[in-house]
Amino acid sequence: MEIGYSQYQITLYELNLPDQNLPDRVSICNLTSKSEFNRILNLFLKIFPDEIDSEKANDLQNIPISESEGIFIAKLDQLIIGFLITGVINQVGYISYIGVLDQYRSSGVATAMLKQFKSYLDEKKVTKVRCKVKKDNFKTLGYIEFLGFKKVE
Repeated sequence: MEIGYSQYQITLYELNLPDQNLPDRVSICNLTSKSEFNRILNLFLKIFPDEIDSEKANDLQNIPISESEGIFIAKLDQLIIGFLITGVINQVGYISYIGVLDQYRSSGVATAMLKQFKSYLDEKKVTKVRCKVKKDNFKTLGYIEFLGFKKVE
């Protein structure tokens, strides 16, 4: 039985991103190299083991780095502990995946990456953000509703 997804949307200016202090030695930056991208892919497979098959994994590994400008990463020193994969289509920002290692969840890492994404969208003059969430992913649904996203009918 397929669970299905719901789509959510918010304007950039309504996005509720509270101020939080990141854990010590954690920084947020843009993806800069193919090796970082491969490390993100490995982290993706760890966080979302049921989301991807080997064919899709191979496709992702072969994406040119120039097409990944909307990927943000959270690092603890040199260890990647989180990622945000985004895109912009027709002047709408999309959140494709956001993942943070278990031990760093609820510590402000996801919010900090979303702040970087918000700045990125602001520079591109994009005012709407959308995402799709599995209907049974209650933790993520609670988080995006906290951020201010509204379900699109």
